[in-house]
Amino acid sequence: MDHKIKELSIISSLLTVAGLILMFSSIYFATSIGDSWLLDQGGVADTGQYNRVVDTYKNNFVIIGSILFGAGVLTAILTYFISFLTVKNENRNIV
Repeated sequence: MDHKIKELSIISSLLTVAGLILMFSSIYFATSIGDSWLLDQGGVADTGQYNRVVDTYKNNFVIIGSILFGAGVLTAILTYFISFLTVKNENRNIV
């Protein structure tokens, strides 16, 4: 059981870190993809349209990052309770 708890802890940590990276780096990722989109348009596009594309990508990265962060935190909380309950049950069997 300890092996599964360690695996869940690693997964929750990875999800949380990935979510934070996506949320806080969303502007960098969005401008990179927006610049790529601008080059696909031939380097000429309306400023408002470019800003809309960048804002859309930024929002997408923030949403995906928030979902991953929330899943990581939820997994960490559930892992804590699972480990607490299993340790409590193992101590009952010993006594």
